[in-house]
Amino acid sequence: MREIVHVQAGQCGNQIGSKFWEVISDEHGIQPDGSYKGESDLQLERINVYYNEANGGKYVPRGVMVDLEPGTMDAIKASPYGNLFRPDNFVFGQSGAGNNWAKGHYTEGAELVDSVLDVIRKEAEGCDCLQGFQLTHSLGGGTGSGMGTLLISKIREEFPDRIMSSYSVVPSPKVSDT
Repeated sequence: MREIVHVQAGQCGNQIGSKFWEVISDEHGIQPDGSYKGESDLQLERINVYYNEANGGKYVPRGVMVDLEPGTMDAIKASPYGNLFRPDNFVFGQSGAGNNWAKGHYTEGAELVDSVLDVIRKEAEGCDCLQGFQLTHSLGGGTGSGMGTLLISKIREEFPDRIMSSYSVVPSPKVSDT
């Protein structure tokens, strides 16, 4: 099987990633508790691309949630699909990046990046045939942009022969708060 590790960084990346998991879980017949309640065997055909099968027939997303402040993580955990994720795959700081790319890339993000890479490495090692990574993040703000680009370069360093797909939200001057 060709597995993908999904990484979501920052508030925007986590909000988009959270919706991604809701939609793909629905498509595969995966309930918020990780159990399969689908209507067709086709729903299980490629389920291992994004999910690991755990004990008791539960499916766990191969996702890593990253933020430099706990607020978005708390919102995901409190959502209907919050119990679907492995608790160890939530990696977050306390200070935030304050919409500052440099904080996300060089200071706050640099302090957290090794912990994130440990979780990514663990997910990658659990794959039979890792196809690559996908990242959801924003190019505005601090964590998604600064730490997101830091993660891309670190993942590329460690897994140079794997696909890296980035889903980036570009800020618009019409809705920017700066």
